[in-house]
Amino acid sequence: MLTSVKKNIKIIIHNDKLVNVGFLAIFFFMLILLSACNPNKTPALPAASDYMPEPINEIKHLRVGVVSGPYQEMFEEAILPSLEEMGYTAAFELYSDYESPNFALDKNMIDINIFQHYAYLTAFKFENDLALSAIIEIPTVSMSIFSTNIRTLEAIQTDISISIPDDTSNLARALRVLETAGLITLNSAIDKSKATIGDIALNPHKVKLIPLPAHELVDSLKQYDASVIPGNFAVSSGLDLSSALYREVLTENYKIVIAVRTGDLNKQFVRDIITVLHSDSFREIITAPAGSYASFQLPRWLHDAMDNMRSIS
Repeated sequence: MLTSVKKNIKIIIHNDKLVNVGFLAIFFFMLILLSACNPNKTPALPAASDYMPEPINEIKHLRVGVVSGPYQEMFEEAILPSLEEMGYTAAFELYSDYESPNFALDKNMIDINIFQHYAYLTAFKFENDLALSAIIEIPTVSMSIFSTNIRTLEAIQTDISISIPDDTSNLARALRVLETAGLITLNSAIDKSKATIGDIALNPHKVKLIPLPAHELVDSLKQYDASVIPGNFAVSSGLDLSSALYREVLTENYKIVIAVRTGDLNKQFVRDIITVLHSDSFREIITAPAGSYASFQLPRWLHDAMDNMRSIS
């Protein structure tokens, strides 16, 4: 085979130039092959349209995921009426736990959810590889310490049992609430946003902590001396916030957020929701002194907006 190939490759002299016959044969063969593949057309360069994103499929009917608590009511009362004026409709999907609304959002079973703080969303989406994003913080009920048989923090003795949320971010948050209430002391060398029960340095009241799913904490008051309960479950169960032994002062990472799929961030409904939250109508409902949300802690952007209005007036 090799010998026959060598015989077909000859060097000839013509007009003082060397021509490799084998090379020319390969060249003409390639031309014939290309012509056979595309006999009538010349190769076309890529067009800009080949790289344009697909048209955005806008949403006008919003499927809203919520957990028991005041945030469905807030959406219905302070947000939805303005959205309806823009042509939107909405339906609510109620979940009993903190995990399902994020999985449902990721699977396109709902379009937004409104139940969780930013720290929880951040931890959960990275742990579960979900493409979810917060779009804005909203007024929030703080986490509080409740008891049915203890009247004040000062009345707490020793060997008491306290139930706390068992998810990572809210467990750490509950430990910080107990620390600021003066019941425990956490190790000062740790990142307290990631605190665990093992990070308790001092426990003078010999508090026994019982981690439970957040939706079980209210009922656990029948069994334990006290419970550290997120605000949405406290409100939905009818607990009187003013009767709490201690109420948390929220930092920004622990304000409730509205979350969407990251792929939907550029859609019009996201911009419209943000517009409504910055409107006068929303602010008037939220800040009414005798309204349902008077005890809620406001996000920084709303504080700043109100400060700007006061300075202008």
